[in-house]
Parts: sequence; structure tokens; C-alpha cells
Amino acid sequence: MSGQSTLVSIRLDADTLQGLDMLVGENGLNNRSDVIRLAIQQLLNGQAKLPGMKSVRIPLGRQMELQLASLYELYGISHEQAASEGLQLYIDKKVEKLDQQNILTDAVAKSVAATQPSKEYHE
Repeated sequence: MSGQSTLVSIRLDADTLQGLDMLVGENGLNNRSDVIRLAIQQLLNGQAKLPGMKSVRIPLGRQMELQLASLYELYGISHEQAASEGLQLYIDKKVEKLDQQNILTDAVAKSVAATQPSKEYHE
């Protein structure tokens, strides 16, 4: 912790306190204050960079974390960059599928409109 700190009191319900205590001892978190400080830092750092932007949190499993760490070592790609690229690929794939569906629907509609009704079927 850097600089001078200020004591802040908060009230927590029993379930929240129990969850907080379960995190003590993990990843260098020595006490409740460490856990709360980390949570606040993550909240502040996770805010969108520009007005109007949103941010998301994505839980990562152990295998995915290891793979992302390898990608970072090999290519310097951060977790955030990988997630952003993945979301963009997902959006592109869905938009392309919608475009293909719209092209087919439009072609059918044009065909139907271009077809002249036969007099023998309309008496």
C-alpha cells in the first residue's frame, strides 16, 4: 500500500462477510482489508475508458488462463485484447449469417415479385 491511508467503516451482511473471509489467504491477500482494497481496485480499473463505453467481466477457467498466459508470452496479447478480438469475431460471424439470410430472403421476394401471375390460375 502506498502513501497514507484513511480508515473507512462499512457494514456487511453475514453472507458477504463469509465470502470475504474465504478470500483471505489467497493470492497474497492477508486480511479483509487486502481483499476489499483489491476488489475496489478491480472495480475502478474495470471501468470503461471513454464515456458511452461499457465493460464486461469474464470468468476464466484454469485452462483458459494458462492459454491466455501463453499467448501473452508469445505475442504480447493481453487478456483484454484477446477478449475484445473474440467478441469482434463473434459479432462478425453473426452479422455475416444475418446478411446471408437477408440475401436469400430478398432474392425470393424479388423472384416472387417478378413472376407474372398466370391467367389460367386467376379466373
